[in-house]
Amino acid sequence: MKNMDKYTQNELYKTILDMVAIPSVTTNAEEERRMARYVYDKLGEEPYFKDHPEDLKLISIEDDPLERDYVFAIVRAKKPTSKTIILTGHMDVVSTTACGTLAPWAFNPVEYTERLAAVSIPDEARQDLETGEWLFGRGIADMKSGLAAGLHLTRETANTRRSDVNIVYLTVPDEENNSAGMRAASKLLYEFATENSLEYLACIDLEPTFATNGMSTPSIYLGTIGKVNTFFYSRGKESHVGEYFEGFSAIPIMSYVNLALEGNPLYSDKLKGQLYPPSVAMRQTDLRQEYSATTISKGFAYYSHLTATKMPSEILAEVVGVASRAANEAVLHYDNNLSIFHQKGGITPLKSWKPTVLSYEKLETLTRERLSEHAFNAFMEDALEAAGPDADERDRASSVIDSMVRLCMLEPPVTITGFLPPWYPHRTNERASDGEIIVADAADCVVNKAQTEYGITLDVRPLFEGISDLSYCGFQGPREELEVFARNMPGWGRTYSLPLDALKNLNIPVISFGPHGRDAHSNTERIHLSYAIDIFPELLRLLVNTIVKKHQDLKV
Repeated sequence: MKNMDKYTQNELYKTILDMVAIPSVTTNAEEERRMARYVYDKLGEEPYFKDHPEDLKLISIEDDPLERDYVFAIVRAKKPTSKTIILTGHMDVVSTTACGTLAPWAFNPVEYTERLAAVSIPDEARQDLETGEWLFGRGIADMKSGLAAGLHLTRETANTRRSDVNIVYLTVPDEENNSAGMRAASKLLYEFATENSLEYLACIDLEPTFATNGMSTPSIYLGTIGKVNTFFYSRGKESHVGEYFEGFSAIPIMSYVNLALEGNPLYSDKLKGQLYPPSVAMRQTDLRQEYSATTISKGFAYYSHLTATKMPSEILAEVVGVASRAANEAVLHYDNNLSIFHQKGGITPLKSWKPTVLSYEKLETLTRERLSEHAFNAFMEDALEAAGPDADERDRASSVIDSMVRLCMLEPPVTITGFLPPWYPHRTNERASDGEIIVADAADCVVNKAQTEYGITLDVRPLFEGISDLSYCGFQGPREELEVFARNMPGWGRTYSLPLDALKNLNIPVISFGPHGRDAHSNTERIHLSYAIDIFPELLRLLVNTIVKKHQDLKV
């Protein structure tokens, strides 16, 4: 820890420690609110915001059951301009469960780092620990070091008023869960730009380096990967275990779905020659609540899909195809087993099954045909409440689907597929506009500066692969694709929604650039301290100034 002694009086270092000390674990509403208040109060110390209180806002998220806040601050250039750059990041962190016995110290990076020496950690983390150059702790990489750097640059700008553009500092909660903060903030960004005639030159997310393929070097990302969840609900016909072939178990359908999707590179997305990780099951479960000597008649699963080019309509077509093939395979599996059962002397009636596969949109249409609009709304509220007070958005969705299937009296076996929250649309830089070209060129300038002045090699990557709030800086696709997602998500507008108008009208060039971190979410989460304190702030300042200058040169 000797290498860290020189930073004890450094203001940025102290801010990082202060931020990490607030245990703003996502969905811990009190601590997420405390984190927002810390940022708000720090900015409020600046004379600029005392003179312009309207430019500093602590905003409650509309309809948030946890009543959390986000912070929006704008430092306006001395000479009025529409040109604006956004610095953003999330205030929440994941839980300390992975920290094991050291969890009580996870929000005290200095002590946590010291205590790590006595526990078993991976060799790479051990090597970093022994150099004395890395500081460990929950949230220190993801992403309070970057957030602190952005805060200091904003305060510096407010103090000096030397910027030729407006600087927005936007900090949000809930990124590690459903991004309620940024979904609300994107609507504000759109409305604020419209009301104030602003042009957003770039949104810089201060996320740390995200390691891929076991590598972790300082990086700049010109876009962000997308993530969408699909679900499969299957309903068969239950029977007593002693009369197995009288019914149809949902389990074979779910099993065939999993064998088709889980880890299958055939469904991986691809961009510029790079293949991204395949789909993975996030949960699989049956839906009965008690033990019973009956076969399992209902199953539910949802899968995560990473996207770089694929839109909801393409993904929906893929999963409907997977569901159809899985249902047919399950029927063949049943028929084969029944045939063998008879050959071996078993006695049971012959039965035949015809599977039904529907998108959620089609299921909802069938439901609406049976009910008046008023009755449908009441039905939806009852179905959502039936999931229970502690159910999350995904459990409530399964309750809606189950209620609809029962109401419509669909013949088993039936499989329904569609989308679940959250959805992070991908954003890529195709150099399709002056703004995208300038952001990409500015990244190259930062790379050159890092190499020539600091001897550091910065990688430039097409997509940040850790999922980020940059997804909500605008939607790169036709509005119809937003509507495909909305129409196929149970509970849309009730349990989850996206600001469709804001997403379609915003088109902010994005870039992700933060401190050099490793092992986000694990017990060895850490940052390279000298890079975070001495180098990254200078490179961040250069990135902002270069974007500004290149836009000015565009006019000449």
